[in-house]
Amino acid sequence: MDKKKIFLVSLGHLSCDVNGGALPAILPFLITSYGFTYQAAAGLMFAFSCLSSIIQPVFGYLSDRISKPWFIPLGVLLAGGGLATIGFLQHYWAIFAAVVVSGIGAALFHPEGARYANKVSGAAKGTGLSIFSMGGNSGFVVGPLLAVTAISAFGMRGTVVFGGIALIMVLILLYQISHLNGPAASSTARPAKSSEKTDSDTPCTGENNWKEFSRLTVTIIARSVLFVGFNTFIPLYWIHVFGQSKSAGAIALTCFCTFGVISNFIGGLLSDRFGYLKIIRLSYLLMIPVTILFALQSNRHVAFALLLPLGFSLYAPFSSMVVLGQKYLARNIGFASGVTLGLATSMGGVAAPLLGWVADTYGLPQAIQCLSAVAVLGAIFAFLMTATPKSVTTQPQGRTA
Repeated sequence: MDKKKIFLVSLGHLSCDVNGGALPAILPFLITSYGFTYQAAAGLMFAFSCLSSIIQPVFGYLSDRISKPWFIPLGVLLAGGGLATIGFLQHYWAIFAAVVVSGIGAALFHPEGARYANKVSGAAKGTGLSIFSMGGNSGFVVGPLLAVTAISAFGMRGTVVFGGIALIMVLILLYQISHLNGPAASSTARPAKSSEKTDSDTPCTGENNWKEFSRLTVTIIARSVLFVGFNTFIPLYWIHVFGQSKSAGAIALTCFCTFGVISNFIGGLLSDRFGYLKIIRLSYLLMIPVTILFALQSNRHVAFALLLPLGFSLYAPFSSMVVLGQKYLARNIGFASGVTLGLATSMGGVAAPLLGWVADTYGLPQAIQCLSAVAVLGAIFAFLMTATPKSVTTQPQGRTA
């Protein structure tokens, strides 16, 4: 694994996703400053989410056909530049257009970024993709804090800070890319000799397994529903079930997300040691009883302790899912990355209104119990998946998944 390159693209991931994390925190300021309705504000979030997620497979397909390393800095520039201009605009549709540009940038970055991370990770793809994912997760954690701090200090024009971050990162990426001749640099790069071939070369010569990829997609959608559900209900659970303050609910969610980011890295290390499918299956098997126990808890201290295995089971398999997707669609790594990082992971938002209806009608514990059924569905499809023969033979030390 080329550590310098993987940390560079992870930093690019952070500078890209910090914008997606900041947008929800900016919406209340837009409502206050310009009198936007809640529906109008939600429309901005919908535009960003749809563009950054749904069209990612399109850019992924484009990345497979004409892979260019400058897609990475261009995506960062558009994502940050679009968000930066929001503070200098007042008309709703102008702000909407700026959000669209930011969403397009995020959609452009992720498939090529994940493709590049796959190439430079060598045999340690689980670790490499987990480091790449940690950059994005960290961006979503830092984004809201940075947005509130900048706008509180400088007014709406404080959003310019996101343009500054993007510009600095773009300059770093462009400088580094000009010195790179790695696998992602261009399709005309010098081919490796047979004696130099590593695991990162094998996906280009493999075959697509759409049947296994479709099963994997279901497991990712199940994880996405669980992720959205717990992120939505954990703070509400602390407030309405345990009778705690809003601050306590926010602390519980922050601890859950922080441990999850750490678990992402741990899961990547374990997947390289024991196999990708084993980590996915183990995570779902752990998720089922933990989710059931959490829904039955009346003691907030026990519930808080359960956040640790819950965060591990949700975050640990993510990089394994991305790597397996790239292996199952070995000839279309960019497209696979667009689906696993974008389209499938956004589907959890579709189930959010239904989970909210269950919580309103029957209570929060019952909504959490519904999530345990989703975990069972994910586990079923995780055990239906099999490793493709080509991907198994490329894993180090002869391990199978």
